[in-house]
Amino acid sequence: MSDLIPPRPLRVRRTAEGAAEIALPLPIRWRARRRGYALVFWLGGTISRNGRFVDRTGRPLGPATLEPGTTGAFVPKGAVALLLTDAPTDLTIGYFPRTKVELKLHAFAAGRFAPGSVLKRWKSATIAARDLRGLHGALLQAGPAHAQEQAAFYRAYRARFVEDFATVTPKEAAPLLAFVSAVTAAADVARVAVALAGQSDDNWQWVILHPEGAPPVLPPSDARIRLVAHAAPEGPEAFNAASALVPAALVAPLDPHGTPTRDAVAMIRAAFAVHPDCALLYTDEERLDDTGTPVDGLFKPAFNRHLLRSLDYVGALRVFSPARLTEIGGARADFGAAWAYDLLLRAAEPLDPARILHLPRVAFSRPPEMGDGTFAPHVVADAAAALKAATGVAEVEAAAGRLQPVYPLPEDAPLVSFVIPTRDRADLLGLALRSMIALTRYRNFEIVVVDNGSVEPATFALFEEIKAAWPRTVIVRDDGGFNYPRICNLGVEAASGSLIGLLNNDIEVVEPGWLDEMVALAALPGTGVVGAKLLFPDRSIQHAGVICGLFDYAAHWFAHADQDEPGYQGRLHSRQNLSAITAACLLISRACWEAIGPLDAERFAEDCNDIDLCLRAVAAGYELVWTPFACLIHHESASRGKRRSKAHRERLKAQRRRFVERWRSESLIDPHYNPNLRRKSLYAALAKAPEGPREARTCAVPKPLT
Repeated sequence: MSDLIPPRPLRVRRTAEGAAEIALPLPIRWRARRRGYALVFWLGGTISRNGRFVDRTGRPLGPATLEPGTTGAFVPKGAVALLLTDAPTDLTIGYFPRTKVELKLHAFAAGRFAPGSVLKRWKSATIAARDLRGLHGALLQAGPAHAQEQAAFYRAYRARFVEDFATVTPKEAAPLLAFVSAVTAAADVARVAVALAGQSDDNWQWVILHPEGAPPVLPPSDARIRLVAHAAPEGPEAFNAASALVPAALVAPLDPHGTPTRDAVAMIRAAFAVHPDCALLYTDEERLDDTGTPVDGLFKPAFNRHLLRSLDYVGALRVFSPARLTEIGGARADFGAAWAYDLLLRAAEPLDPARILHLPRVAFSRPPEMGDGTFAPHVVADAAAALKAATGVAEVEAAAGRLQPVYPLPEDAPLVSFVIPTRDRADLLGLALRSMIALTRYRNFEIVVVDNGSVEPATFALFEEIKAAWPRTVIVRDDGGFNYPRICNLGVEAASGSLIGLLNNDIEVVEPGWLDEMVALAALPGTGVVGAKLLFPDRSIQHAGVICGLFDYAAHWFAHADQDEPGYQGRLHSRQNLSAITAACLLISRACWEAIGPLDAERFAEDCNDIDLCLRAVAAGYELVWTPFACLIHHESASRGKRRSKAHRERLKAQRRRFVERWRSESLIDPHYNPNLRRKSLYAALAKAPEGPREARTCAVPKPLT
C-alpha cells in the first residue's frame, strides 16, 4: 500500500558532529507529550539505523532502531528530535500519520491514485488509508514499540481503574477467603503479609506451608496468618492439608512471588456473594518488570475450555469453593510439577460453565519470573499427562510450552457436505475445488455447488470436470437474486452429510490435514461449530476468529497481522472457544443446524448472517471452536468484487442495524474478549476506560431479542 500512499517526508539536518538530526513535527510531539507515542516510520536504504530520541536540551530519552522500509518506533515523552549517528548523506526518512482522519487526509493529498474527480479520489484515499492503517496496526502491535506505548498507557489506566473497588461484603454474605502458599524466603513473607494487611476486606486467612525441620519463616504477628510445617510444602499433599484447616473457606493458592492487589479479597468475596453457586473463579492480573513497575495488564477471556487445554491461561489467582474441592477430592500427587494444573482441569472440565466465573478486574501483580501461562520444559510432560487424564485423550503434542491434544477421528468417519455458492468465476471455483480434491487427506466428503445464475460456458465445463474427478458432486441451480443465506440453505437441503461445511468459492486448500482437524473437533461432545485460520494471498491473517461487539458490530481480530502473529497473550497459537467465526470456512453439525434453524435469509441477505448463526449456536449451548491447525487461503471478495453501489451500501447498513438490534452489539462485550480492552481495536489494545461491566461473568452470550 505504500506505493499508493507515500510517507510524509521528514527534514534531515546534519549536526557539527556529522550525525543526522531529524526534527519531529508538531503533531508527533503533541501526541507523545503525555506518555509517548508508537509510530510507523519509513526508512530508505537497505541497512538498519540505530539512534536515539532527544529532548530540547539534547538529553537522550530512548533508543531508536529503524529497519529499512516501514518500521515501528516508540517516541518517548518530551522527544523533539531523532538523532541517527550512522546515517548516510543521502538518508531519506518519513512517517505515516497514525489516526484514521489524519491518514485519510494525507492519502487524499499525497496518494498516487488514477486521475478522476475529487469524489473518486476521496473514495480511493478512504479505501487505501483504511487498508494501510490495518497493516500499520499489525506492524506496531507485533513490535517493541507497542509494548513501550502500552506500558506507559497501562500505568495511567492503573491509576484510575485498579484498586478502585469500594464494596466490602459483610462477613455473613460470603465465605472467608483463605490463601495457601509454600514459602521459604523471608522477603516473600514480608511482602505478601504487607499486601494482605492492607486489604480493604479483612475477611481472609493465609496458611503458610514451610519445610519440616527447617526454622519457620516468621510472619508479622497476625492471628489470620498460620504456619504449617510439611515435608513437601510445595506439593499436593501439603495443599490438601492446608485446605483442611479452613474447611468452610474459599481456597486460593497464592504464589508468594506475586502479591494480591489491595481490593482482591473484597472483589472475590463480593463475586461469591452474588453467585453463591460459583465453584471456580479467576481474575485478571498485571505484569511487573524487573524493578516491580507495572507494565501491562493481563486481561483474560471468560471460561475458555479449549484454551485451558493448551495452557494455563487462568493465571495465578484462582479460587475454589470448598464444596468443589471436596467433590474432586482435592489435589493429586500423580502429576509431579503439574499437580496444580491437574487440580484446575478437574475442577473445570466436567463442570457446568455457568458455575465458572471470570472477574475482569486486576487482582494480582505478577513478576517476570512467574511466566506467561505456558509450561516450562520440565513441566510439559506432567502437564500433558494431566490433560490426558482429565480429557481421556490418548495423545498430547507440545510445542513452545503449549499443549495440543490429538483428538482422534471417529471410527465411522462422518460424511462432510461442502456447500459452495457460486456465480461463474470458474477460475476461482476451479482453484477451490481442484485444491480440495487434490490435497485434502480426509476423503469422506461430498461437494454441493449451488449455482446462482451462472451463464459462462467455462463454468459449466468446470462442473462437468469436477463431477468426473469427484463423483460425489451435486450441482444445485438457483436463479434468484443474490441472497447468500437462501443459496446456502438450498445447498444444505440437498446435502447428505452429518457435518455441513459452508465454504466460499474463493477458498484455496494448501495443506492436507485441515479437514481432519476440523472433523475431529466437530466430533467432540457438545461442539456445534468449528472454524479455521484463513490467510490472505500475501499470507497475512484474514481470519483468526470473530470478536463480537468490536466496532459496535463484530470484526476479525488481528486481520492483516503476520501469519505467525501470536495474538493477544499468544491466543492465536492455540485452539480456543470463540463466539463467532466466518462462514467462508465453517463446519457445523447437522444436529446443531437443525436445532438452531438455518441461516437467516430475511434479516441478513448479504451480511451478518454467519455471525448471527454462530451466536445462535452458542446461545443454545453449543461450543464453537476455532483452530489455528486448519489453515487455508481466502481470496476474499474476489468472486463478487469490492465495488458497492449506493443501494448496496444502504442494504448492508440496514442489515447491520437489524443485527445490532437483535444482539445488542453496540454494548456487547464478547465473553472471549475483555471489557478493559478497546472495542474499536483489532489488536486487543487497552481501553482508555473500561468499556463494559466488570462484574464476574460466565462464557454465555445473551439470547437474541427477536
